[in-house]
Amino acid sequence: MPNSKILIRNVSEIESYDVIASESSLNIAPYEQVIKGYWHEVIADAQSAGTEIWDGQYYRLENIDEIQRGSLQLNLSTIPYSTIRSLIKLGLQQNLASCYFPYHINTGALISTSDDFFVFGQKSTQSGAQFIDLIGGGLQKDELVVQQAIDIKKNILKEAFEEANITSSMIDWVNLNSFILTNTMSVVILFNIKLNVDKSQLIQSFEGRVENELSGLQFFDHESVNELSHKENRLSYLSLIPKLVKNFS
Repeated sequence: MPNSKILIRNVSEIESYDVIASESSLNIAPYEQVIKGYWHEVIADAQSAGTEIWDGQYYRLENIDEIQRGSLQLNLSTIPYSTIRSLIKLGLQQNLASCYFPYHINTGALISTSDDFFVFGQKSTQSGAQFIDLIGGGLQKDELVVQQAIDIKKNILKEAFEEANITSSMIDWVNLNSFILTNTMSVVILFNIKLNVDKSQLIQSFEGRVENELSGLQFFDHESVNELSHKENRLSYLSLIPKLVKNFS
């Protein structure tokens, strides 16, 4: 599995990018049977746990190298969730060449309250262990068709509302922070979101959320957020947060 890293730090506004529908360059033929077997295991595990699993379509970023060289074009294909999960599992077993990375897109956000606390979502594993994550979620074609780059921004606003009950009236401004490669071979398109409500007001709004994907919220001031660089986290890309905070403006 790769180490999490910042792919592109000096980004333009999301509206500056053009979206181009592309064919996928991912060729999984050498691992096709292994991937099918892994997906059957995922389905069996879900059934044993009494949970449903849905094989939706994620968007995949095809031209990372070009964007790193300054291209303002986002070439998007799609990739099934079953392929993503199976490649992640395969990546835990052996070192995958980058040509086999799923590069599935998630949107995430560094969110700051009006009293300057950064907020993260608190999640729980099936065993009950808790961990923190950025508020955000997958860029899935089944949920939102991306025809232009502004649709990617719409996705993070949708996720912020669904997970934390952050409404448009609570947002002062939104802009693009960076592109990140995570240790699960996904690409996070990271946004900055500045709220016009303080910590206590956000907690109050969170209590009225419709979905329960998050078990709670965790807040960090500018000093404590730097602890994420050396703190052991379930999600290794959180160690990048202190660097990414410097891009919050």
